[in-house]
Amino acid sequence: MSTESRPEVKTDPPTHGPRKGLMAPLHFVLRGLAISLPTVLTIVILMWIARGVNTYLIYPATSAVKWVLAQPLDKSVEIAGLERLPSAPELERVGRNYLVTPSLKDEYVREAARRRGVASTELLPESIDEWLTRQAGVYVPFTQRAVPYEHYLVIARQTHENEMPRTSTGFYMDYAAERSFGSLLNLSLVAIILILVLLYFLGRFVSVRLGAWIVHKIEDGILGRLPVIRSVYGSVKQVSDFLFSENQVEYRRVVAIEYPRRGIWSLGLVTGDSMMDITVAVGEPCVSVLVPSSPMPVTGYTMSVPRSHLLDLNMSVDQAMQFCISCGVLVPRNRR
Repeated sequence: MSTESRPEVKTDPPTHGPRKGLMAPLHFVLRGLAISLPTVLTIVILMWIARGVNTYLIYPATSAVKWVLAQPLDKSVEIAGLERLPSAPELERVGRNYLVTPSLKDEYVREAARRRGVASTELLPESIDEWLTRQAGVYVPFTQRAVPYEHYLVIARQTHENEMPRTSTGFYMDYAAERSFGSLLNLSLVAIILILVLLYFLGRFVSVRLGAWIVHKIEDGILGRLPVIRSVYGSVKQVSDFLFSENQVEYRRVVAIEYPRRGIWSLGLVTGDSMMDITVAVGEPCVSVLVPSSPMPVTGYTMSVPRSHLLDLNMSVDQAMQFCISCGVLVPRNRR
């Protein structure tokens, strides 16, 4: 009796198991990225805005306040009228890098000679360097000028050597901030308050007839006549007027229009009625529609569309913005 051997059945190795095992961690990583990315981007954008405000508003205002306060405190002198001491002792924070007035130099020579004549067993109340630091004629050089040593110590004791100002003017700006406010943070808060006060009075000034007339004359008579500045200023003014105008653009409703060709529908935001000439040419009422671009809906195209060509959508402006930012992924639940 012959036995027939059964044909060997080849089974393919499972393909879904390993793939599923690899895709599961990646799925969770993408989910975690989707959750954390909006927060991270929000923080980055806010930091970018804060850095710009600090660089172009707070820092210039702070520097201006420090410069004004530094003028009456500036006790720097020309280096040309100062001299170096023979066998000069080292002083705190400067070593031997300091200068003295000619009168103090002569007094120092006499004091050093007197100390050499004192018996070694006699106790002196202070050392020669301590005696020198109490005198009013010691200066620390800054390029072409020098500042008093007692002023220098105030800043040097709390500032790293690499961060010390390079000029006497910059030194006294920091000295004024430390003496008047105690810290740079307090000075920055004062600068912010001054900016707000200045903007308030500037707004009040341009709100009256005389102020508006002066601004109009400057814009048209000066800025409007300069070749390059005219184009740049005009564009910037249009953007700023749009952002800070009291009559903000109001998106009335969300619509869909056939754009860029028939059969393809694009989401749009109705901003108002169109121009009269277009309405007359078309023969029916037209409206202005903003077609936002994805994923940045702050840009897009503005076009005039006949009312009969609009398809009204039952969704809010926020839902429309989410739809554009997500490139069509986030669809409102009642519109699915």
